Amino acid sequence: MYSVNDLETFVAVAKHGGISPAARVLGISVATTSHRLSKLEQSLKVALFHRSNRSLKLSDEGARFLERIEFILEELQQAECEISGRSTQLRGHLRVTMSPWVLKRFVMPSLPKFQAEHPDLTIDLNVSDRFVPLAEEMTDCAIRVGELVDSSMVGYKLSDNKRVICASPEYIAQFGDIDSVTKLQQAAWVCLPWQTSLMVKHGNKSSQSIQMAKKLIVSSSDMLTEGALHGSGLAIKSYLAIEQELANGSLVEVMPRCLSNDDAPISFLYPAGARTVRKIQYFKDFVSHLFRSS
Repeated sequence: MYSVNDLETFVAVAKHGGISPAARVLGISVATTSHRLSKLEQSLKVALFHRSNRSLKLSDEGARFLERIEFILEELQQAECEISGRSTQLRGHLRVTMSPWVLKRFVMPSLPKFQAEHPDLTIDLNVSDRFVPLAEEMTDCAIRVGELVDSSMVGYKLSDNKRVICASPEYIAQFGDIDSVTKLQQAAWVCLPWQTSLMVKHGNKSSQSIQMAKKLIVSSSDMLTEGALHGSGLAIKSYLAIEQELANGSLVEVMPRCLSNDDAPISFLYPAGARTVRKIQYFKDFVSHLFRSS
């Protein structure tokens, strides 16, 4: 039968991507780490990882097991603290993913205060615009921009938001006023790699799909802003990401409300099984306050 140590070892191997790094974090030998993992898999009668010469990757069963076990272990630790009268200070790692602009504008300025309140908690930030399932990235929670599509996640709305088309005044002066779908098709675009087309509507006409004439392809939403600011073309941005630039005139909105689906609410996401995990709930309360007070 497996033990709590075996479960903790499994979580460490999954989070740190291998037996050797997990052994270093746990302060035990590689042999002991490997033995614990093998014992757990034998007890469960399932392979928790796909193994190759170079890597360990969670199997589907392993990913589901991790999602449940991590929360159970934290609840166990919390129960031990409560019954023994020890401090219930947050501990361990909190892995969070969010877009660069959300981190820069809303979270990072106040993050040191949260860290000071929870000095034994290590925050691991994955800054990305990609929508990857949390289990695949070994992530506890996320701040997402846009409609929620993963039914296995609990979503808590942080703020209303919309997508807008924007450009610099210099680009508009060079290209001319953009007041029709045809001109949107003719204009240069600053795009993320996966952006190829968009659904637009204008006046009383029905929505239609147009191809984006990519002139600059960038890898992050922050670079979309930079490209638009420096006159490379049009960009689609979250309104809250460029609110200051629109206010000071360094960017202007192009054809307001022409995007067929411009709603892009900002939400806090976490797995349904994590409703009682304290570190996730504390961080949710923290970011909720940031958005309410912004």
